[in-house]
Amino acid sequence: MKIGVIGPNKIYSGDINERKILLDKVAQIIADSGNKIILTPDKDSLLEYFGNKFMEFGGKKISLVIPTEEKDYNNYLNAEIGEVINCKDWDKQADEFNRQCEIFVCVGYAWGALKEIACAQYFNKKKIYILKEFISAELPEEINFLVEYINIDNLDAKLI
Repeated sequence: MKIGVIGPNKIYSGDINERKILLDKVAQIIADSGNKIILTPDKDSLLEYFGNKFMEFGGKKISLVIPTEEKDYNNYLNAEIGEVINCKDWDKQADEFNRQCEIFVCVGYAWGALKEIACAQYFNKKKIYILKEFISAELPEEINFLVEYINIDNLDAKLI
């Protein structure tokens, strides 16, 4: 199964080291599940950190949905930690990310993550697991019909 890992590249609030401990747990669970992941990671970001930990824990494969036709993408995206899937430009990123994934695991909210969640609920519908440890509140009831809020400790059962 291909799991889209979505969330912020930079921490909004809280302690970065505590966030990394939580990300380590999630990376270990997904790596142990034998599934592949898909990311769009900034350089020196939490998603890049997650991808590196996933591979360190024996993860299978990372695919990266990256707009390679954007002239400066190499300045801020890390295209080195996985196999690049070209989505051409930023307007197509969330759509292509959605096409490539079978489920989403959300490790926090960010504008890009919300766009990816919206695409997953609109077409090519799929389950979205939002990990409670990473969010300050649930999404409005009107827009979370494919969303399930779970704790990290329940993630492994969802990845079978």
